[in-house]
Amino acid sequence: MVVIRILFWVLFFCLNFSFVQSQEMLWSIDSKLTWADFNAEPDVDHPYAAITYSGMSYSFSAEVINNQVKVNYTVNCFFIPNKSWVKSEYKSDVELLKHEQLHFDISELYARKFREQLSKMSFTENVKVEISDLYEKITKEKIELQNEYDIETDHSVNVLKQKNWEQKILIELQKRAVYASK
Repeated sequence: MVVIRILFWVLFFCLNFSFVQSQEMLWSIDSKLTWADFNAEPDVDHPYAAITYSGMSYSFSAEVINNQVKVNYTVNCFFIPNKSWVKSEYKSDVELLKHEQLHFDISELYARKFREQLSKMSFTENVKVEISDLYEKITKEKIELQNEYDIETDHSVNVLKQKNWEQKILIELQKRAVYASK
């Protein structure tokens, strides 16, 4: 009976984890966000018209071969529909949607920067800390750029600054095309 209960809970948590994971949309050059992707209930008291919940995740494995640490890693850039929202009166605002897409694109830029730096690193047996520290550094830079983007564009209101940022991020993504999400 105890074994059945344990199996039930293991199965429950695995299915629940798999369901949560399926809620992520991975960044793709061929796919752009639509307002239909923003599924969370909007915060009507929030000063912003929309919120994009995007970020990066990673996993890795390491082994020591001939006294060298070999690392295999995966870095994902994701968007979470059930945490992202738009207020109903803005669902036809194309410029705002471009603004939110660029938040996702900035997350992809930093996923590429993370992959780029990982590809150039020589790891020690302290690989877990080394990767974690790099992730923290990259994440901090990403957050700072996201905030700078919102301030300069006034959350998409300044159309000229928005266009400038779109060009700037496109150029940066192109520079790191070899590190793009697959």
